[in-house]
Amino acid sequence: MQGQYFEQNYKIHEDGILVEYLTTGEYLPAHWHNSVEIDFILNGNASVILEGTEHKLVPGEFIVVDTNQIHESRCAQSYMMVVIHIDDDLIQSLMDNKRSFRIICSRADLTHDLVPAYLGICDCLKKLVPLYVQQPKGYQIAIRSIVFDILYRLIADFSIPMYKEDLPEPSRGQLRIKEIMSYIEDHHGEQISLDQIAGEFGLSSSYFSRMFRQSIGIPFTQHVNNVRLTHIYHDLCASDDPVMAILDRHGFTNYKLFSKMFKEVYGDTPREIRRRAKVD
Repeated sequence: MQGQYFEQNYKIHEDGILVEYLTTGEYLPAHWHNSVEIDFILNGNASVILEGTEHKLVPGEFIVVDTNQIHESRCAQSYMMVVIHIDDDLIQSLMDNKRSFRIICSRADLTHDLVPAYLGICDCLKKLVPLYVQQPKGYQIAIRSIVFDILYRLIADFSIPMYKEDLPEPSRGQLRIKEIMSYIEDHHGEQISLDQIAGEFGLSSSYFSRMFRQSIGIPFTQHVNNVRLTHIYHDLCASDDPVMAILDRHGFTNYKLFSKMFKEVYGDTPREIRRRAKVD
């Protein structure tokens, strides 16, 4: 279930690797986690907003989100996707605790000489699907072998060296943003004003607004409403409560704005989403 968007909620397998084969839509507001994430689209389309820049993905493409990079995932309608998380502690241990690089890999970042390397990783990702679906004897070993191969290729071809102070560790400002986002998650059902939350963190409203938008890529109010939308979506799918009662529970008071945002994100009306959830 969506609802919490921080690293403790990514249940990485005990060996540091999580591979998921997703076939239903989801939307995750801005978040980050202590793992490298690889999103590979098989069918449909998706949009990943990575540190304020939107990357639209079509079948056969993948994008890498490195540790602690703020990103937002929009894959709300029907699609198929492989999602891999590789825990950063595992990567650190494999590199003798010398994680002196950052991974940057998306179609938008490709140079001509890197296209073969990108396509090679696509071929590796395609091998995961039949293993995950058919689950032959020893498939877990094969899956992890492929994931390690992908990780090696990413480090070899798509990593850039970083000085220690530039490594993807949460900065002081990012930690503050993380506290703010956690506060929003915990209080999203209340009416949180810009002045109120700025005061909560000892900041002026103008500074808070500017800092939030620079860090997340969208205005504060939009992020709050995005968080509310995900809670509303899951309550619609999981309960028979009236729509207005669900909106009230999660702090959305403007029904017209809600309807507009909900359809933009999930591609349909609340009633149709609820109907499809029951069929599925």
